[in-house]
Amino acid sequence: MKKKIEKILRYLPSIIFNVAETIAIILIGVLLLHLNINDIILIILLFGAVRIATHSAMHYKDWKLCLIWSTLQLSSLFLTAKVNLGVGIGTTIFTALILSSKGNIKDIFMWGGNTLNNEVFNWVKFNQENEKIMKYENQLKATDKQKYFIFKYRFREFKTYSQIAKIMDMDIQRISDEIKIMSHFIEYSIRLD
Repeated sequence: MKKKIEKILRYLPSIIFNVAETIAIILIGVLLLHLNINDIILIILLFGAVRIATHSAMHYKDWKLCLIWSTLQLSSLFLTAKVNLGVGIGTTIFTALILSSKGNIKDIFMWGGNTLNNEVFNWVKFNQENEKIMKYENQLKATDKQKYFIFKYRFREFKTYSQIAKIMDMDIQRISDEIKIMSHFIEYSIRLD
């Protein structure tokens, strides 16, 4: 019984904050935007349900950022729902997917991304047997396994950033940063040498 009480007391400030934040957001929808309470609850529940279903919702650790961004995000979804509920529902689902990191715009075929990374990627793709590339790959394999696997998945197996992040259970931004470093090295130390 004592452990349950300690657990409740440990999470109580977070629970109080989340309830107060939700009430504030609902009041913004009702009082400022004059939305129907049912539409507000539908948007909030749908947004939460999609994020829970994806199993990868992003959260702010700082309560101020959490409050500001949650309020802005849901208020904008309320405005969309005010114009048209169907569009509001579609926008809510789309936004929740993007904010869950499941919707990665870098994998969209028209995304240009970093031009240097693309140029190096294409160069390595068509120069697979280049001695300097093979030497660089072997050096990575001997010195840094993580960078080696990122290199292997991107430049040998042609996987997307999202696929690499999923395989290696790493943040996609970290994958991007590592590939950027590799691309610069390959460009200026191998390709242009």
